[in-house]
Amino acid sequence: MRLLITIIAAISLLMNSGCSRSKEGGNYTHVESDDAAMNAAIAKAKATSGDFIRAFHEQKPGTKGFFVKKPYPTPSGEMEHMWIEVSAESNGVLDGAVANEAEETRAVKIGQKVSLNISEISDWKYVDGKKLVGGYTIRYSYERMSPKEQEDFIREAGFEL
Repeated sequence: MRLLITIIAAISLLMNSGCSRSKEGGNYTHVESDDAAMNAAIAKAKATSGDFIRAFHEQKPGTKGFFVKKPYPTPSGEMEHMWIEVSAESNGVLDGAVANEAEETRAVKIGQKVSLNISEISDWKYVDGKKLVGGYTIRYSYERMSPKEQEDFIREAGFEL
């Protein structure tokens, strides 16, 4: 599961006021702040965050893996977006644990307990059966992969988009 989270984190690139970094296949990839498709993915995640909160509280049979993504500052002044496995929510405040290794940020470490406001998220996701729900930045990255990379990703991820 940790490998899957790392893979998803690596391909889920996000923007910042300058750009963001994410390690993908050993290379860093930048997403510029004016990338319209990434901005749309983040906006959609923010606009639909209520869907995530409802699903998290309902936890219907077959749903699992409730995560949100939050940006953290890096020493270079950029942002690294980290997946957080959500364990609780109350009045718009999420509690959870950082679910992937940081590449650059020193603000958090894998396993660290954190709290954040729902307004701080840059993405959210969970799996319903075999289908990914949310994961808008994952979808952004997937669309930019080669057919072989897409095939490998789906095989490793274990869910359908």
